[in-house]
Amino acid sequence: MITRSAPARVGILGNPSDGYGGRTLGLAVDAFEATIELEPVDGTAISIVPGEADHPTWTSTADFVESVDRYGYDTAVPLLAATIRTFVDVVRASSEGSASDRGVAELGGFNLSYRTTIPRQVGLAGSSALVVATLRCLCEFTGVEVPDDVLASVALAVETEQLGITAGLQDRVIQVYGGLVSMDFGEMTTDARFGVAHGEYERVDASLLPSLFLAYRETAAESSGTYHRELRARFDAGDGMVRETMRALAALVPKGRAALQWNDHAQFGSLVALNMELRQQLGPLPAAQLALIEAATRVKAPATFTGSGGAVVGVYDDADHLEALRTSYGGLDAVIVPL
Repeated sequence: MITRSAPARVGILGNPSDGYGGRTLGLAVDAFEATIELEPVDGTAISIVPGEADHPTWTSTADFVESVDRYGYDTAVPLLAATIRTFVDVVRASSEGSASDRGVAELGGFNLSYRTTIPRQVGLAGSSALVVATLRCLCEFTGVEVPDDVLASVALAVETEQLGITAGLQDRVIQVYGGLVSMDFGEMTTDARFGVAHGEYERVDASLLPSLFLAYRETAAESSGTYHRELRARFDAGDGMVRETMRALAALVPKGRAALQWNDHAQFGSLVALNMELRQQLGPLPAAQLALIEAATRVKAPATFTGSGGAVVGVYDDADHLEALRTSYGGLDAVIVPL
């Protein structure tokens, strides 16, 4: 049995400029994780969530590829099936010879199952965690080595190319690298072997961070797809306000890193609050999600959305301040987790 996990994540600064040539600073949250189990089996059959009647088994990799390419992902767990389909292309790219000679590489037989503790659709990147963990399992199963910066881009392709979901690289980079990661997407480099583009990523010492808290409410959960599709459309249409706001969000990251280096937690908190102000300029946000920001603001704790959903990340001073936050969030049925 091959078991791999990927954590939840919080975007702290720069979000959501990662999809627009910007910069972001984000942190892996090990308190929540998605876990994939891959069980090798004799033969060539591939099964997702074995034992459940509504999830089929394919007789071989070629059968799997033909099925999803012809019928889409309506007959399987879409996220995991899309990951396997993308990985078939990764194996193909890693093989020697011309593309026309490679054909569909046989992965071998396996059963794939999953479990997750990441709250759904609250902006903690639960979907991409499943993808990253699945890719890790498939890499070990096949012996294919994929560099971390490339693996994050492959994980993004699963959702953008196979499932048509509008998303950025930030989540996948954090979940692949772990810890606190600074990301620059201004100048992308295309990997010649795998044909995907990646930015410049750097791990940052997480001990430099001030005390952070995560607060989320499952009643505020919702899909972020519509928001990001509309934002992308406005950006692509040349909306000046959207483009200027993305530049301003990206500019927060080097300032935040400098604040951490100088141990200026007050300045770092101010940048977190400014990140939220800029985020609100990009368009209207659900009242149930904004209530999480307002609860933190009432007790002077700067906070911003972790992603796109019902969760926020913020800065607090000490145990008394954290208790004040718990009181402020008491009426929202929100969960608070010190990071």
